[in-house]
Amino acid sequence: IPAKIKNQAKEKNKKEATWFLSCALLPKNMSFFFSLFPRTTSKSSLVLFLVLVLKLHSLAGAFGISPTLLLPTTVSNPSFIQQNRAVTTSLLLSSSSSTSLSSSNDDSTNEMVTPPLRVGFIGCGTIAAAIANGLATQTSVPIQSISISRRSESKSKALNEQHPNLVTVYDDNQEILNNADMIFICVLPDQTSSVLRELQFEKERHTLVSLVSTSTLVGLKEDTSLPSDQIYKCICLPAVSRHEGVCLVTPKTPTDSILIPLFESLGGIAQAEDEEQMSAMMVPSALMGSMYGMLKQSRDWLVDNGNGISKKDASFLVGRFFLGND
Repeated sequence: IPAKIKNQAKEKNKKEATWFLSCALLPKNMSFFFSLFPRTTSKSSLVLFLVLVLKLHSLAGAFGISPTLLLPTTVSNPSFIQQNRAVTTSLLLSSSSSTSLSSSNDDSTNEMVTPPLRVGFIGCGTIAAAIANGLATQTSVPIQSISISRRSESKSKALNEQHPNLVTVYDDNQEILNNADMIFICVLPDQTSSVLRELQFEKERHTLVSLVSTSTLVGLKEDTSLPSDQIYKCICLPAVSRHEGVCLVTPKTPTDSILIPLFESLGGIAQAEDEEQMSAMMVPSALMGSMYGMLKQSRDWLVDNGNGISKKDASFLVGRFFLGND
């Protein structure tokens, strides 16, 4: 384990140490990941959850592979994955389609009528830009406006140019709050508290979603004075820009929450019971680089040594090989 990660782990509390160490150990020792969950959780459920996380960064975007990762768009508990194991496996082995599943038998959530949403982003890095673009291009939830920080300027400028009727760029973070009801905080961990404490949140209308992996619900409440039921943590990866990701969220949202259709419009939502479970569920994202690096190497080898096999066919073949294994 790199010395830097060791030092970080020593300085952090137990939860954060688990996260740093798991990132280092997971590629070499999958049993570490399994150990983070209760013993009553079956390994087949955890493996299937790993497959769900792959939707965070779609094979289609990374390798030009036609997506067949048709997993439930709403997961209220990891045990749900096990309950739908058979149907999910059959979908993975079937041809591509637009079919999707939901953990709820009540379709009223998807049909919920809501007024146009005003969304704001404090910080405009890669993930914030991906979410903003995903929201601007989806059609499930009406969006009235998207207010974003100027930094990083290249990303905010691009978003404004792509969606001039929706996106407005602000230099003052308070202006974002004044013009938005749902606020995404997307700044560096060591900036989070100081940035939030400078802002005036309104308990009557603001909901805060933190994309800062090291933030805590308690800390966010202290920094904003918002009620606990208006504060959430979320983790997602850039595939949400193409509506092919999954948003990992805690705490669980009410069944009538706008967050459910909002995140479903980006590709899906997985709800963790609490922050401890979320810390464990975040771990598989550490596999993304090595996973797709291995797929890319396999694809490139086939193109170079496959006696004329095309890049598109090689991508499809490699992708199906991996998707077909449980």
